[in-house]
Amino acid sequence: MHFESPELDPTQILDDLRADKLSLLLVAGTTAFDVGQALDDGPLAYEALRQHLQLPERSANVLLTGLRSMGLLDVDSHQQIDLTELGREKLSPKSKFNLRGYIGLGAFGADAQNMIACLKHDAPAGDISFVFHEEGGPSALDDPETSDALTRAMAARARNVAPFVAQELDLSTATHLLDIGGGHGLYTLALLEKHPQLSATIVDRQPPLAVAQEYAQAAGLSERVEFVYGDIHTFTASRAFDTVLLANILHDYNASDAERLVQHYARQLSNNGRAIILDAFLNSVPPGSPPVSTGPRPVAAYSAMLFSICEGRCFRLDEYQSMMRSAGLLAEAHIAQVPAHGSLLIGTKA
Repeated sequence: MHFESPELDPTQILDDLRADKLSLLLVAGTTAFDVGQALDDGPLAYEALRQHLQLPERSANVLLTGLRSMGLLDVDSHQQIDLTELGREKLSPKSKFNLRGYIGLGAFGADAQNMIACLKHDAPAGDISFVFHEEGGPSALDDPETSDALTRAMAARARNVAPFVAQELDLSTATHLLDIGGGHGLYTLALLEKHPQLSATIVDRQPPLAVAQEYAQAAGLSERVEFVYGDIHTFTASRAFDTVLLANILHDYNASDAERLVQHYARQLSNNGRAIILDAFLNSVPPGSPPVSTGPRPVAAYSAMLFSICEGRCFRLDEYQSMMRSAGLLAEAHIAQVPAHGSLLIGTKA
């Protein structure tokens, strides 16, 4: 296995794959939660709007970010949420040009009803998560065949992205990489291929580790990788690492769990060690503003997809920067970009 870069960018295909999740948010926000009616008489503070809609925090974040990314909501100079001109004309019951009835036809579909249920209960559809928790509820990953299929599916995307991650990251001074929840291991293997001095430890469960072992053997890199079966929330290494990779893993968890993961692995870094977050970042919001991002639109759609299958969502750049600060890491100003709306944020332990 050699990590060649694809000739064509996969981003548009992935955007198209996830775009329907914004349609589902639009249906939910027009029918079950009726954001147009809630804001018909004027703007509301975020918390007042959330309470009016009777939505849990994560649900409100995902729904309102989705609607804002579609140009239907905005934040005014008083830091209150309001309908845009487009939102007022098309979602307000007072507008003779509203599309409420037409949009509402979507509520007859099963997918829209599933999204509405997810938003109401702040839980994945059917309460079956695609994230494993040692002490948590049922997970689709409890089934070995499902877990194996999911790991290989994630590997298909990673093959399109990993070469660019390796291209952007300079680990020439690193010696040992700790890959948390590395699954298929392709990001680590691409970095090992680029940096011959580097060795790695991948921590995950089975069967993801079995897939990573298979790929490492095919790449001729098995001798440079340690595969550790463990719970990523509690794993503690017997040594310090100079690099920790959190690749597309934090978005699987709620904000508190994601922050705890960053803190847990920052403690296992050596001085001047680096933590690397690879993920799709929502746009930051200014200090004191409602936690409702402007997008980008494809990342808002991706966030809605994650919301419907696990306990997480996409986080904003300022949220990740805050997680790093709370873990004692100094985040670099430069944010490298890779295909599929991937961003690389690096934090150094002082």
